[in-house]
Amino acid sequence: MANQAAVGGNVRYPNLQSIADQFRSSINDTFNNTTGTGTGQGTQAGLIMSNLNPDLVTFMDQAIPEIFSDLRNVGDPELIMDNYILLGIPALAQQDSTVQVALSYAGFFNGFSWSNVWTLPIGMSRLLAVWERQSGTTNSFSPMKNAPFGIGGGWQNNYMGQYEMREGMLWMPGALQALDLRIRCRIGYPSPSFSANLNYSTTYVPVLDCRNAIVAKMRIQYALRFAPELYATCIQEEARQMSKLRLEVVRGMQAQENERVPFGDEATQDFNIAWSWL
Repeated sequence: MANQAAVGGNVRYPNLQSIADQFRSSINDTFNNTTGTGTGQGTQAGLIMSNLNPDLVTFMDQAIPEIFSDLRNVGDPELIMDNYILLGIPALAQQDSTVQVALSYAGFFNGFSWSNVWTLPIGMSRLLAVWERQSGTTNSFSPMKNAPFGIGGGWQNNYMGQYEMREGMLWMPGALQALDLRIRCRIGYPSPSFSANLNYSTTYVPVLDCRNAIVAKMRIQYALRFAPELYATCIQEEARQMSKLRLEVVRGMQAQENERVPFGDEATQDFNIAWSWL
């Protein structure tokens, strides 16, 4: 249903095992938890913060989403999902101006009942754009308009044309024919603690060069609980690591050409009305 390439297995991205190993090294906890002597590797590393310690997963659970949040705020394009395709959104049985349809993380609401066949991207944090086309065709997708002040209450047609995000769901007026949707959105990161069978070696954080910053954020949480005298130092180190990540994103954006929208006598369009007839 959703034509997305899986993120994982890319050695350029840090996996949870490398993050855990670096965190343990920074707090002097690399001892072998099996023999009690020497240096441990992987699941055998750490007398205090081993991979089985729920505190370690909790620290990751706090640090990794915060990395995503910090980078979203400066527009990091790595955290954008595009071309998420939903095929065959069903048509309404008849026109009804009281009906709106909704797409949530759990399923699709047709105005009367729910189906779990169609869902929003599970990692979506903010919707950016939506397109639609007639289902069962290879037609081009047409953009739908965001309706920040609410969806119009008229009768439905063959296309929906507009959408609104509210209550954590994508709301639309519905249509009289089956449609395909294409979604572009910003993504977050699922909680590492969601699975008892979490594999540290094959679970990756898809942000380049983020390991030092994640570990720095984890050390802040560690200091709050176990070493409050180091809290200020940890805050400074986290700020240093995050400033480098943010700067890399901003420098990349500055390298792009930008042009202001013409206004005044130079304007060719205003209030979404083209002046081409002048």
